[in-house]
Order: sequence, then structure tokens, then C-alpha cells
Amino acid sequence: MTVTIDSAGRIVVPKAVRDNLGLKPGTELTLTEADDRITLTPVAHKSHLVKRDGVWMLAGLPDRGVDWNKRIEEDREERIRYLAGEHS
Repeated sequence: MTVTIDSAGRIVVPKAVRDNLGLKPGTELTLTEADDRITLTPVAHKSHLVKRDGVWMLAGLPDRGVDWNKRIEEDREERIRYLAGEHS
């Protein structure tokens, strides 16, 4: 894949690559230069749980490729079953 540097020194990362890697505006990248190569690598932000006002919350960026709506719905259904006495 070939990209062109503009007069301000910028390149455009093609949409297909951004989508594949989950790159969004504001994503931090590490640039390394070695052996006549430039490598851009997304900065890994580890997500972790923190307790705020007595409630556990996810801090940082969520893992890519996780269907959070599905996870939330599964957790909700499990809690409803537990509260209804359907646990083992």
C-alpha cells in the first residue's frame, strides 16, 4: 500500500486500515524509525476496573472487538435470574 506525505508532513492512514485496527481520531501512535523504515504502532492503553463512589467502573479504553452491549445484556439477564431465585 502506498501513501503520500503532504506539504505539512502528514499522511492519511486509509480507512480500511483504521477500521481494521480500531483507530479513531485522537488515537495515540508510537513512531519508530529503524533500517530505513517507519513503523506506527497504536499505544496500548490497558483497561482496568476502578471503584468510584462505591461502584466498580471500567477505566481506560475498552478492548477492541468486544460487543459491550451483548455483555451488558448477558450480565443483566444473569442478575435477573439470580434475583428471581433461578440460581443453583
